This record gives sequence, structure tokens and C-alpha cells, in this order.
Amino acid sequence: MLLLLIPWMSYIYVRDMKSFLLSGQEDALSLTSRAVATVLHDRPELFTQDTKIESGEADVENEIYAYPLPNYINLDGDLSDWGEQAKQAALYVPPKPSVNSVQEQNTDSSDFGVTDQESLSNQPSLAEIPADQDLQVRHLLGYRGQFIYSLFTVKDKYVTFRQSGFLRVDAADHIRVTLKDPSGQEKRYTLIAREPGRMSIYLMDKEWQYPITGDPNYDLAAELSLTDLGYNVELRIPRFMLSSDTGVQLSVANVDDVDTLAVNAIVSTTPKNDEDLSRVLVRAPEISKILAGLDRADTRIWVIDRQKQPRAVVGKIITDVDVYQRDKPEISDDFFGYYLDLIRYYYNFALRKVFSYIVDRPNHGFEDYEQTIEERNDQIIEQALAGEISNDRRPSLDNQATILMSAHPIFSGDNTIGAVVVEQSTNQVLQRQQSVLENVISVTLLVLLTVVGAILLFASRLTLRIRRLRNATDNAIDKDGRIINQRLSADARSGDEIGDLSRSVSNMLERLSQYTKYLRGLPDTLAHEVSNPLNVVNSSLHNLAQENPNVANSKYLERATNGVNRIGSILRNLTEAANLEQALQAETKEVFDIVELIGNYVDGYSISNPDQKFDIVVHASPLQVKAAPDYIAQVLDKLVDNAIDFAAPDTAIIFKAQRLDKFAQIDVINQGSRLPEGMSERIFEPLVSLGRKDAQKSRLGMGLYVVKLIANFHGGDVIARNLSSSDGVIFSISLPLYNPDPINY
Repeated sequence: MLLLLIPWMSYIYVRDMKSFLLSGQEDALSLTSRAVATVLHDRPELFTQDTKIESGEADVENEIYAYPLPNYINLDGDLSDWGEQAKQAALYVPPKPSVNSVQEQNTDSSDFGVTDQESLSNQPSLAEIPADQDLQVRHLLGYRGQFIYSLFTVKDKYVTFRQSGFLRVDAADHIRVTLKDPSGQEKRYTLIAREPGRMSIYLMDKEWQYPITGDPNYDLAAELSLTDLGYNVELRIPRFMLSSDTGVQLSVANVDDVDTLAVNAIVSTTPKNDEDLSRVLVRAPEISKILAGLDRADTRIWVIDRQKQPRAVVGKIITDVDVYQRDKPEISDDFFGYYLDLIRYYYNFALRKVFSYIVDRPNHGFEDYEQTIEERNDQIIEQALAGEISNDRRPSLDNQATILMSAHPIFSGDNTIGAVVVEQSTNQVLQRQQSVLENVISVTLLVLLTVVGAILLFASRLTLRIRRLRNATDNAIDKDGRIINQRLSADARSGDEIGDLSRSVSNMLERLSQYTKYLRGLPDTLAHEVSNPLNVVNSSLHNLAQENPNVANSKYLERATNGVNRIGSILRNLTEAANLEQALQAETKEVFDIVELIGNYVDGYSISNPDQKFDIVVHASPLQVKAAPDYIAQVLDKLVDNAIDFAAPDTAIIFKAQRLDKFAQIDVINQGSRLPEGMSERIFEPLVSLGRKDAQKSRLGMGLYVVKLIANFHGGDVIARNLSSSDGVIFSISLPLYNPDPINY
């Protein structure tokens, strides 16, 4: 668990690193905006080049912005060379006097004014426009080099071409262009076609009906191509044809009635349709040259004038983030490689799930302003135009990302003539943070898993060795406490602490075995050493009684004789217990009915103990066992002697015989005192006795020990427990039943 601090500390570090990187990113943007503004300080001519619009004189409502184009436009009807700028095309529709909102929009316009103008990104495609709207126009104005280009995408249910024999050029669908030449004179041109392809262009009179001359104009060039919904027109205007204020007016005239050939609708694509032509705003080429070296793929730099009109825009904000996605491996013949790739796939999949909860992942794509800033009301722009240097963060257009902004005013003397706005997405920082954090956590997790695996393997090995040593130690001593194995083989040769422990336990068992062997031989030694003095005392007492008849009836002589007899009995019991195991090994087993044996012996017990009542309860007969009858009889003798000593007066000692699975069980039950708590196991240990003061015989505590030895030798067991229904004790001895035809598995 402590090792988990490592990835946690890594996470805290990388999370703090995000704030540090964002602060560094803001500082870098601030330096960039300051550097650009420094280059543009005190150069007001940069803000009047091409347009000649002095600061504060522009009429924003009467201006049309020309977008920079990525390529020179081929007039071939293919719109692919317009690139992404084609999405900036604005939508125009004819006026609808019945709609109040449309009337309000056209209060300052002529009958052919603009009725709707929004960017393409916010408008439906032409195919999505309701069918009852027969005429729809999308228009875009752009520039490249020394040319101004105009794109018309017209939805027209009925496309009418110019018919042969008609002198009037307004008797078909056409486009009207009004320009102000360098001399300040307005000139009107009509673009018309007899078929798809290159259009004819004529200089027109004020009524737009007849050409001034019959010759077409070749300075202008236009191409018409049909579409499923109408037609497209590409127009090219040389910049030398425009005046210093670049006034222009563009309209689409629609003719649907092939009988009357009358113009039924005119849609103007410039903000005004009156005598004042619209000004075309293009980037200042000098500013673009200055900023060309700062064109970066992840940073967008705006240079705007006091009217928030863009004078130059370089670079762009990265709105898409490339995310490497590992595909699930396909089954292959390479078994090892396939499963290795499968493990790697699920490992990365699990990591991505974890990272989604702890890391701010960059959005794979978001929408933001492209080439227009007029509709934006960012406070940072207002502050920059007010002469303040500021930084800010704003959400993207769809609120899916965060954009860092830095703005710096551009001064001309003490006046602010514009501002530099530098923008950059935080996706780069988030992507770096995500990449770093994923790498750190992945490596840390691998190290953590490796360390934990090594620790678990090491701990498992230690546990296995300790368990093996424990089992060997348990098996070295049987349940009666006798040492079976003096040397442990488990880890005996290991050089570490467990091996040292194994050898220490082996040495301990060896010393205990020697001491146990000494204790087992002690009864024989003691009996041999005590027998001679005891015989001398016994014979001396006998001779004393023979030589002094008056002493024979002395109570002191009687006490001495009884003491000598008790000592002899103790020695015999000790010797019997010590030699019993050896005697049992030499004993011959035979098959007999344990029920019959109990019946015979109970009859004998009744004769020898006339004051004690005996009962026999047989649940199954016969119960054949293979054992030594004399030793089984010895077991019954000792259990009966014990029961007689502790039986309550006028109660019977009950013998019960029954079959339990593969064992024959004999229960000896007596009513009387109960076993003390914790003594049900200890009474079978040597030299443990619960002898009563009024017991008929003196107890050394070896009888029940002998019973257990005999039961264990025959593959059985003996237990003692208190009666649950009344006061008393039940001794149960179990012996394996004899099976003449054992099944070998």
C-alpha cells in the first residue's frame, strides 16, 4: 500500500505541472503580442494601405470583408480550390414583405436589399432550405495576389439562359457588378451566359438593359456551372480596376418566366443597395509580410483596427487532436504474439479508463472563430483598444475547449490605432500533460506491479517454506507426544534464517528424543533398583512377625506391610505401562465378536462385584473385530474399575455396543460425578488421576493411559465426555470392524 504513494505523487506533480505550463503558455503569448505590437508601433500607414480608410472614418455597416484565399482560383466550376474559406459564404434571400421580421430588417434597404446574412457555419445547406424558397444565394468575396474573387452559389428552381435574338441582356438569369474605377467613375457590368461555361460580360447602361457597346469586357472573367439545385458562378476582378476605396456592389438577378423574360427578383450580396457602394476590406499586405514569419500551426495572431476589423490574421488554432487508438488485435497463427498484443490492448484500454477520471483530456475537436472577429465582444479586445495590456481565458465557440488570449495595444504617438490579439488553445498543454501523466503512471504502474509481484512471490515462497517446516515439525511428534523423527528434512540445508530454524528444531528434537528415551527407561530402572530394598523390607517384616508373635497383630506392622504392598503395586503399574508398547508389538491378533466378549466379561464382573449392577445395550450384532482379546479385556477391566470407583450408589454401569460407519463402538456409562472442565483429554495422559477419597483402590493415573495405548495400537481411539441428560461420564472406545474382503483402490 505504501508503494501506491509513488503514482499518487506523480499525479500530484503532473497536475501542478499543468498550472505551471498554462502560466508559461500565457507568458509566451504575452511576449508574442508585445513583440508584434512593438513592430507595428508608430506605423499608421499600415492601417490605411489598400483600403485608405482612416481611423474612425469607416462605416461598418457598409463594408464587406474579403477573405484571404489559400490558392489562386481556376475559373472551372470546381470549388475545391476555395478550400476551407468556402464555409464562410453568407446566405442571402429575396425580401418577403409579409414577414414582419424581414420587413424590419429591410427598413433602410431598397426593394432588392439584403434580407438575411449569416455565416455558413450557422446556416443549413442549400438542400436543407424549404422547397417553397425558390431563390437562395450564398456569396463569398476573397482575394489572392492582384485579384479579387467572388463566388456565387445560387439555388434556383428554374435556370434561364440568354436566348438568341434578344438584345436586352436582362432577359435571363444574370449577375450585376458595380465598380468604381480609379478615376472615381462608377461602371456597371452584367455577367450572362447562353450555356454553362464562360460567361459574357458587358458594360451596361444605368437601366441595366442594354450594353453601352456591343463588345464584351475581357478584364473581368466569370465561369458558370450547373448544379442539382441551381448554378455556381466564379468571378475574377483585377485589383487595378478598383478605386482607392475599393467600392463594389454585387447582385444576382433572377428570371423565371420564359414568356415575359421579366426580372422577378434581385438579391444583393453587399450590405447596401443604394448609391453608396460597399467598401471591400482586405488584409494589409505589409502587415501580412511582417507577420509571415510568425505563422505557426498552433497560434493565431490577429491585427485589428479600432473598428475591430481584421487587418491581418496569421496562423490558426489547432481544433483537432490526434489521439493514437490501438486496435484490438486479430487472431493470428502466432499464438504467443497474439496473446501478447491482446494483453497490451486490454492494458492500454484499462489505463485509458483510469485516465479519463483523473486527467482533463483534450477534446478531439471543437469549433471556434475562423476569420472573423466582428461579432465577438471579448473584454480583452475592448481593453486592448482602450490602451491596456491584458491576458484572458475564454471558452471556445462550442464551450468544448479553453482558449488562452493575450492582447496588446498598437500605438501611434499617444493614440491607439489598433491591437494585437494572440490566441492559442490549451489542448497542447492538456495533451502534453496527458501524455506525460500516462507515461509516468504507466511506467510507475508497471514498476509497482513488478515490485508487488516480486514481494508476493518472495512472501509466498517464505510462507510455503514456513508451512513446510511447520508440517515437518508437527509430523515429528505424534498425538501422544512421542517423537517420531529426530531430524527435519524441510530446509535443513538452506543457508538463511529458515534453514537455521530448521536445524535448531532438529537439534531440539534430538535432545528431547534422548530425554524421552531416558524417561521411558526410568520405570524399569526404578523398579530394578527399588525391588531389592523393597524385598529386604518385606522379608524383614515377615521375619519380625515370625520371631515375635506378639508383634504380628500390631497395627504398626500392618501399616508397614500395606505400605510395602502399595509400593510394589506402583512399581508394577509403572513397569506395565513402560513395557506395554513392546508387548503389544509381539501380540497376535485374532477375529472375534466384541459383543460376545462384552457379555462374557460382564457376567464375570457381576460375580466379582455383587453389589454393583451392570446392564448391556446392543444396537448391532455381531461386531467382528481383529484384535488381541486379552488386551481388549484389559481395556474393559480398567474402564469398569474406573466406573465402579465413580458410580453413584444404586446406579447401573451400562455397556452399549453399536456400529458407527466402519467402526465398532463400545460405550461404558456410569452415573455419578462429572469430569471437571478441561479434563476430558488430560485424563488419558500418564500420572493424571481423579481418584476419590472413598475409592476402593489407590489410583496412580496410569490406567486410562494404558487404555489409550491399547486403543491406538488397534487403530481405534477412546474419548471421555460428560452425559448431557444427567450427571455422569461416558467412555467410548472405537475399534475398526473386520473386513475379510478389502477393496484395493
